[in-house]
Amino acid sequence: MSGGVDLKAELKRWGYYSVTRFAANDDGLSGGDSYLAKAKDLAPGTKERALRVLIGRDGESRRRLMADGAGVKGMHVVPTWACDPVPAKNDASPPSTTFAVVDLGIPDDLRWIDDAVRSLSRRYPVRAQVLREEFCGVGTQRMKAGRVSRGYGGALSLRQYKYELQLAMDWMRMRVAA
Repeated sequence: MSGGVDLKAELKRWGYYSVTRFAANDDGLSGGDSYLAKAKDLAPGTKERALRVLIGRDGESRRRLMADGAGVKGMHVVPTWACDPVPAKNDASPPSTTFAVVDLGIPDDLRWIDDAVRSLSRRYPVRAQVLREEFCGVGTQRMKAGRVSRGYGGALSLRQYKYELQLAMDWMRMRVAA
């Protein structure tokens, strides 16, 4: 990069493109993918219809069958404590998104910043996190310092945040000059 680069403006542009890098390609819900449509298909509808559909699902018919097979005189239904639970597995699929996420990328003229921040993160991970938070995050510097400290698990005061930011900016200026 040339020496006449306004580093702060370039970092702000990089931060904007980093935050808005991924876009959702939402063409709307396709037929049958709607959770409400699936719920309407599965729901019994009225209370009377639910009682008709769900009758016999309390396990009583199974317990009667077990009592008949037990051969005990006078036993019509096996008590619930004497029954093994019906083995079942959770075969429900996790919820999925109904839209594709598209990576718009970072403009070619800002890739050097991406490479420099990656290089910084290998040597000084906290400084790189501070730099990312400063130009990609939202809020006051105190809020950003709190997010950085939670991110790496240590304590980081506002003064330390500003100091690390200054060192990161110096490192980036050195990269521009190189």
